[in-house]
Amino acid sequence: MTHTFAATPARSRTLPRASRAPHLKTPLTSTFSEKIQITYGTRLINRDVPQEVVRRILDHDSAQMTGHYARLHDTTVRRQWEAARKVDIHRTTIIFDPSGPIAAAAWAKQRLGRATQALPNGYCGLPVQQSCPHANACLTCPMFLTTAEFLPQHHQQRQQSLQLITAAQARGQQRLAEMNHQILHNLDNIITALNDPQPGKAKHAG
Repeated sequence: MTHTFAATPARSRTLPRASRAPHLKTPLTSTFSEKIQITYGTRLINRDVPQEVVRRILDHDSAQMTGHYARLHDTTVRRQWEAARKVDIHRTTIIFDPSGPIAAAAWAKQRLGRATQALPNGYCGLPVQQSCPHANACLTCPMFLTTAEFLPQHHQQRQQSLQLITAAQARGQQRLAEMNHQILHNLDNIITALNDPQPGKAKHAG
């Protein structure tokens, strides 16, 4: 018995199953195949799959080829970061001019801050060369920045702060209650500013 198989490029075996066309007798066009690779490769990078792993999955000849997807991802993240409204604990909108001379430096600092100073409800705007005098107290730190994506965490922390204040007052721990009152005040500032469609006071970073 003779079996006939459709010719399939070797590299297409590394693509997602949805990108294959086994019912066709002709291979996918190179343009269509490249678009699928870009979509799939960028999706892997977005999910923090290491570049070397992505390179092997897509059967790239060099790391430079895979680096293209990482650059696409970085461009997308930067565009989203620049578009998002950023506020501090004083309800001030912080403006980063994407076309200004410090735009690249601000973004580089932001990227490094995301990687080295992970916070559950925002980002640290402190230059990495400086030490933080507000350890574990970001909500009282003037360098703290946040965006609307963290509103659920802010609401949750506000509720927790109210509970801490009530418990501290019941135990006569006035200093602890005062500290949490400051955090509660700053959270109210943040939540109000992020929910306000018309930004109030603003200042340019840099």
